[in-house]
Amino acid sequence: MTLGLVLSVSPLRAADSLDAAGAFIQDFGDRAVNALTEEGLATKVLRARFRDLYDEGFDAKAISRFVLGRYWKKTTKDERTEFMALFNKFVIQTYSAKFRHYSGETFEVTGTQPEGNNVFIVASRVLQPSGDPPITLSWRVSKTNGSYRIYDITVEGVSMAITQRSEFSSVIRNGGGKIAALIDALRDKTTKLASKEDETANTN
Repeated sequence: MTLGLVLSVSPLRAADSLDAAGAFIQDFGDRAVNALTEEGLATKVLRARFRDLYDEGFDAKAISRFVLGRYWKKTTKDERTEFMALFNKFVIQTYSAKFRHYSGETFEVTGTQPEGNNVFIVASRVLQPSGDPPITLSWRVSKTNGSYRIYDITVEGVSMAITQRSEFSSVIRNGGGKIAALIDALRDKTTKLASKEDETANTN
């Protein structure tokens, strides 16, 4: 099939995919704001709601593989399994806490563009009730088997996945190039964050 033929039959299909990717993020963002910015949420409830959204909307395995980078192929199956479990827990604990700072915000998608085959960048912003400048976010979304999944979020120009990849690579290098060093660090970090959750629960 020639390039000209591909271009002649694909615009409507591409437009539909762009619209669908944007609609997916709009719905996801609306539900996230409604579920995670409710005042007075206990830390345990906040994390449980974030976990449900993360499991539903994100491709956790693809993200885990990306943040490990070249080290992914150097890990055993057991190491990958343990890393993914700890990494997912770390993401939920860390990023759910950020929603403590928000209440009354409005989420809106501002545009969508293709990045590759069934991969889209969805631009959005969070409007703040205080009147402060909107928070800009972009979402990397992929369509697989008819479903959309999120691979990365960039907040004010900072990529979550790239930031974690850089930090994790540094931990592994400092640990002699062993994935075990990162696993130990994540285990320690998630244990400390869980302790904070227990402390918060006991004070409520």
